[in-house]
Order: sequence, then structure tokens, then C-alpha cells
Amino acid sequence: MDGLQISDRRKLEVVSKKELFDKVDSVKVKITKALFLPEDFDTLEGDPQAVYPVIPARIGIGKIIETSGEISATSQITASRGNIVNNSDSSDETFGIARGVRVFPHPEIACGRCYECSKGDDAHCSSFLTAGKTADGFLRDFAVFSNDNVSVLPPVVTDNDALFIDHVALCDRIIDEIDLQKGEHVVIVGGDVCGIILAQLVIYYQGIPILVDNNDNNIITAKNAGIYYTLFSDNKIDKNVADMTGARLAKKVVYMTGSNLNTDIALKLAGSNATVCFAGFGTPGIKVNFSSALTKQLNFKCVNNGYGSIDSAINLLANKAVDISVFNIKQIKKEKASEEIYNMAKSSDFGACAKMLIIDMD
Repeated sequence: MDGLQISDRRKLEVVSKKELFDKVDSVKVKITKALFLPEDFDTLEGDPQAVYPVIPARIGIGKIIETSGEISATSQITASRGNIVNNSDSSDETFGIARGVRVFPHPEIACGRCYECSKGDDAHCSSFLTAGKTADGFLRDFAVFSNDNVSVLPPVVTDNDALFIDHVALCDRIIDEIDLQKGEHVVIVGGDVCGIILAQLVIYYQGIPILVDNNDNNIITAKNAGIYYTLFSDNKIDKNVADMTGARLAKKVVYMTGSNLNTDIALKLAGSNATVCFAGFGTPGIKVNFSSALTKQLNFKCVNNGYGSIDSAINLLANKAVDISVFNIKQIKKEKASEEIYNMAKSSDFGACAKMLIIDMD
């Protein structure tokens, strides 16, 4: 296996590793595309939570080139919030893992050793292995996975859409955590990719998103995605939200950790006894004003991965619940990856897609 490895802070180098393929019920995957995210740039800059050396790129898709067992999944998938059937073939068809099948390898894998995992509660694992952070990511040509850690991609989901499965899964988990009800307002603080996808899902589940950001391009992208209520973060933001919510402010607020906005905005826009969810793949050193939280008696939730919602996310993409085409992300060949990553690392742009890069691994 050949790939690009982060061996030290700001140091990318070509590496060759041997990866054993000797376990029952596993598959060998040829990585065809990788998605480099802001979190991967954090790892490149020196993330104290990362385990070095590590191959970056949190997200990847690929094709099966070798199997050592069988796995199947019905083409009829029941999403976590209702019966949503994909647009592939009849409900009794099964997708077998065979050579050439497109798959989405899961970016997070439960450790299997912590207290939660020992109880069978792997969804709340305290030590997830995360691709590109604490386990090798997808900026490599081949990888081996257990059958349980790959999902078959239906033909209706394009390669570029599939690269956002984990984003959709994260946002679907947020919807569950905040217990979104039909007709409810949800203030989303941060117009990064996850924030815009979340707003689309809120609409899909018949809620009313209000997206707040301080970047004009992010606001434009959100509007292009069909998000009607978009507000620029300024000193009138609380009044504007109050006007939209009948002076009650919001009972559901989500702060995207990929945002560069102050967390005070999220607390300011939350009504009394509201639920505030901090969500995103990254875990930056953000600060929260607990004085305000205690005064309003706010309820906090945290979501930092899409574990357990991958199949639901694939189904949502298959049913066009989310429009990924609004994101304009640069795509390059793997031979130019190192140079482009170094160049992008210097950027201070906080646009939704500013530090995202699709790498063609073929």
C-alpha cells in the first residue's frame, strides 16, 4: 500500500506499508477518491489528539478488489426517522460484496475495548478510531476493512455525493439529538458544509432552519441550497431571530464547531430551557459562557461523528434529500496532492469549502 503520510507537524511524505489481508469476513478496497477536510489540515498543523505518523483524508470511497467472506445489504433501507426507500431496485434484491462493487468505508470504528463497547453500546464508544486522526485515512491506494465497516453504494449515489455520506450522517444524528419536531425553528450557527447540509435536512424533516454566518459566500451557498432564512451575524442578530420566532428566540440551536463564530451567539439566540447542540467533526478549543447557560437553564448536546447513521445517510442522498452540488470543491489528481495541500494550508479563508479538497486516487 502506497500513500501520503503526515510524519510530523507540516511534514507530508510518501510512504509504503504492508497491510495484512488474512482475516475472515474482510475486503480489500482500491481507494478511488479521497476527501481532505479542515480536520485533516488541523492534523497537518499538529493536533494533540492525533496519533502520528498517520495517513490523512478522513473520507474516501473505493471499489472492492478482493474478498474473504460475504456481506449483503437489502436495497430497501429504513431511515432512522421514517420509512424512506431508496430508488434502486426491488426491495428483495440484495447487494453482495463482489469485485468491482463501490463501497463507502466507515470513517469511525468503535474501539471494542472501552467500557461502553464492552456493554455493547458501541455507538457511545469513548475511543473511536477515526480515519486520518487516530487511524490511517484514505490518501492511499489500497486499504483492508472488515465487512461491517463498509457500506455498499447504490448506483443512484454518485461518487462525489458519496464523499459527503459522513457529513449527512452527522447531521442526521443531530436531528435525532435535538428531537426536531415538525414546524420547529432551528437556529444553525455556522454556514460550513455541515451547517448547510443540516439546514437542508431540517427542511426535509419539515422544520424551519435559520442559518447564521458572517461569510457572504457561505450565505450565498446556503441560499443556493434552498435555505430561505439566512442571517448575517451582527449586533442585530438576536432581534432578527426574535422577529422570526415570535419573540421567543429558538428552542433548538446548533453550533457548528467548524465555524469561526463565537459560541456566545448560539447562547444568545437560545430561548429559556432551549437545547443547544455543539456539533462537527473537529474538536477545537472553544469556550462557552456557562453564566448565560445557567441563567437560561439550557440543555447541552454534543455530536462529533456520524457513527450508526451511515446507511440512513446513503438513503437520504439516494432520495435527494440533500443537494451536494452547491458545494464547489477543487478536485485534483493524486500526483499533485502534496503540493496542493501545502498551498491550501496557508489559506485563512473561512468559506464553507475553503479547506476541502477532492483527490482522485485512480
